[in-house]
Amino acid sequence: MNTEGIQKEAVRDEIIEWLLEEENPEVRYRTLTEYLKYPKESVEVRQAKAALFMAPIFKNAMNLLKEEKVWPRYDALTSFAEWGLTREELAIDEDVRRLIDDTGFHPMCGEALLLRNLVKLGYEEWDEVKTEIYSALDKIKEDGGFGCISKNKKINDPKLPHKSCARITANYLLLIAEMKLKEMKIPCEEELVHYFLKRNLVFRTDNPQRVVVEGMEDTYYPPDAIKTGIQNLLYAIHILGRSTDNSCKIAYEYLHSKRLEDGRYVLGKTKTNPSFKAGKIGKANKWVTLYALMAEEP
Repeated sequence: MNTEGIQKEAVRDEIIEWLLEEENPEVRYRTLTEYLKYPKESVEVRQAKAALFMAPIFKNAMNLLKEEKVWPRYDALTSFAEWGLTREELAIDEDVRRLIDDTGFHPMCGEALLLRNLVKLGYEEWDEVKTEIYSALDKIKEDGGFGCISKNKKINDPKLPHKSCARITANYLLLIAEMKLKEMKIPCEEELVHYFLKRNLVFRTDNPQRVVVEGMEDTYYPPDAIKTGIQNLLYAIHILGRSTDNSCKIAYEYLHSKRLEDGRYVLGKTKTNPSFKAGKIGKANKWVTLYALMAEEP
């Protein structure tokens, strides 16, 4: 290995050590299980899970899951999915069924991310979840995306033709990436991937210099019903095997523009009340960094 390669390995090792710090057990757990591929029964993973289950961030998510309002419960599932936990570890089946019963899988614009979370958590085996996934994917439009579901005629007049909603479609990309990891059949994979590749992921087809939706090129985190960061999009594209496509080059350049000299990535934006607190805007962020690493691994 040449000097440059040795330096890159040293930087990577330092970043991994940072991601594995015990003060953020949720980051540590997903880094161990997904990025470093440690087996679930390993001592390191079991210790990380035990620490996470004792952490305030986990207890807060569990409290959200017990609320009556839909969105706190929705956010709890997003948190658990982002941390890399599964239904076997969480024992939350009754809470998940309650959310499904209360929303019919349609919490306003949140169906795509809800389905993604359910797959990541291991609920794709439930018949009603599997049925809803394929029913939702069957609604793909001719342009390869998914339409706005608003009933406001000023926004989404059913009498007029409309292009797909990039915000919602982004979360469908996250969904099929998780389906790919579970080796599920994806009937619209090519069409959905092409929707993003023909836009260099986040740019307009009629104006390649203009972002489809302001902020999609930024390192937004954690994902929510209508916003997804560039690191999550590239992670999904990588899982789907298309990250080396030339159409992804500019998206990676935007992601790399958020990289500091020490190799860590900065959080660009976050929701005012996110599903969980992931860090401060403008500061080095473990979650964005982890996604960046996973989006570029061999």
